[in-house]
Amino acid sequence: MKKPKSPQELELAIPFLLTRAGGRMGNAFARALKPFGLNLSEWRVCASLLYVPHQSLTELSLHATTDTSALSRILDRLEIQDLVKRDRSSTDGRSIRIALTRKGEELAQSIVPLAKQHEAVLLRDFAASDVQSLRAMLLKLYENAGALDDLL
Repeated sequence: MKKPKSPQELELAIPFLLTRAGGRMGNAFARALKPFGLNLSEWRVCASLLYVPHQSLTELSLHATTDTSALSRILDRLEIQDLVKRDRSSTDGRSIRIALTRKGEELAQSIVPLAKQHEAVLLRDFAASDVQSLRAMLLKLYENAGALDDLL
């Protein structure tokens, strides 16, 4: 097995950089969420449901980037806090749809300005065109990552 040539080879690898930046952003936002009584995974679920209500478990798992078994536990915690509700689908009685309660929607709405403030801090030295390019590149990276499933 060939050894990396230098530490910079690792430090400049895109997956390493994405994980490093994402971890730092996530840790900072997780600290900001503490006064609201939510952790980062719970916030992702609430935010996803705020923008796209009445999702199936599969849809929510994709949007909140959480596997379904962990998502079920997150939903249990949020349901105990009266932040989400699970309802049977009106079109398919076997399917469950998840939505925020009024309390959950109010809480999520109160956190959105904080999330936007964090994003603004992260992007403060970027030109608007660079932000647009970054979003497009991240969407493309996410799309291309689907091909990695085929490598296994």
